[in-house]
Amino acid sequence: MTQELINGLKNLEGKARGVTMQTDASYVSKKMGQDALVKLQQKTKEMGWEVDYANIKTMDWYPIGMRVLSLLAAKEAFGLGDKEIEEMGNFAPKYSFIASTMLRYFLSIEQVFKEASKYWEKHYSIGELEAYEIDIEKKYAILRLKNFEVHPVICTYFCGYFLRISQLVMKSEKITAEETKCIFKQGPYHEFLVKWI
Repeated sequence: MTQELINGLKNLEGKARGVTMQTDASYVSKKMGQDALVKLQQKTKEMGWEVDYANIKTMDWYPIGMRVLSLLAAKEAFGLGDKEIEEMGNFAPKYSFIASTMLRYFLSIEQVFKEASKYWEKHYSIGELEAYEIDIEKKYAILRLKNFEVHPVICTYFCGYFLRISQLVMKSEKITAEETKCIFKQGPYHEFLVKWI
């Protein structure tokens, strides 16, 4: 990871709640053990922006670049690929206070996706998430995330995140989530397609 990238992350506008990094810490400690969490924090320190996971406050705001750095440090420290980053995203809603609160009140995929923008604002100070299209009969939903040009690693993470949210509210044999448009691939915004059978 270059110093130029680190400086770019430090200069990103926007904030993320502490819970977003707490779920990274939960994933690492549950999957790889408590020693791995120490290694992850050390990796963020080596990168020039230490994430003190033990002292992060769930509802405090932190620089969005620090949130991205947490994912990039995990990739580098443990040799994670896209599959594992997506798995981290899939893991997060189970351990996020904000997401579990949302899911407690909304029992259908329509309700969850229609309320998604309000819950997005509880996690991130930038970007707008909208449920662009939901077709229960054809069994798909499209989410659009606009004005969120942060880093491609988070796109992979969100695929897993939106998949888990769908898995928690739908009883289906198979649910998939994929990013079909991306700002980092000349798209006008990020678009995520969730399908089920």
